[in-house]
Amino acid sequence: MNSLPIGVFDSGIGGLTVVNAIQRHLPNEDIIYVGDTARVPYGSRSPGTVIEYATQIASYLDNAGVKEILVACNTASAVALETVASQTSLPVSGVIVPGAEAAANLTTTGPIGVIATRATITSNAYRNALRKTAPATEVVSVATPLLVPLIEEDCIDESFTMEILQHYFVSSRLNECSSLILGCTHYPLLVEQIARVFGKPVADTPTATALALAQNLSQRNARNKSDEQGSLSVLLTDDADRSLEIVSRRLGVRITTTKKIELPELNVRESRPSDSSGV
Repeated sequence: MNSLPIGVFDSGIGGLTVVNAIQRHLPNEDIIYVGDTARVPYGSRSPGTVIEYATQIASYLDNAGVKEILVACNTASAVALETVASQTSLPVSGVIVPGAEAAANLTTTGPIGVIATRATITSNAYRNALRKTAPATEVVSVATPLLVPLIEEDCIDESFTMEILQHYFVSSRLNECSSLILGCTHYPLLVEQIARVFGKPVADTPTATALALAQNLSQRNARNKSDEQGSLSVLLTDDADRSLEIVSRRLGVRITTTKKIELPELNVRESRPSDSSGV
């Protein structure tokens, strides 16, 4: 059990921000990462479709012999986590609760801000999680759909990216908040720019998620005790070489192997909207 890999999945390659944190805090663990690049974005899909996609990938990881499944996708964590957990005997965790707890720990007074894709904001997942960890705290939620395309197109350092960020903060109540949650796994790639615009603490969801995972493994006595550096196998459902190169270069993620995989066709059929930012 200890030497089995950890299974991580996201709708695309943004979940590698969480993998990067896992590699820092659990360097001996092997990881299998599935990025569903053929069906990204999840944020523009119906909840039923997201549940079907998530359970399908979780089943794939279960069959691959992982010891735990981490849903490193905010949309899937918001709408599919309970269903995924009910359909496998493996421990299953997500990114929303660790992110909410990290923000609550940073907040003494004032609202907590959440920026995310429209689907995650609409789900109220962070609002519900914060109701448990910080019940008296107001939550200001703002959809920021332009950020993922900017990251995917490697425009992180462009001046217009800062202008777009400033627009989101000025045109909302985000500047009133005392801390901020980045409710999309892509967004940590913009954390320096966001922190400059916001000027107040930003919750480190990837690190909080990795530490929660480490605690889960320790409680089950399931941590890999090898002295060897862990491997990372990146499995994508469609070609995404450029996006993968951008993210891995900026994060410094150690990738051992990459492979394109095929998953069985689903019965659900939906047209893909033009907004590609809802991951």
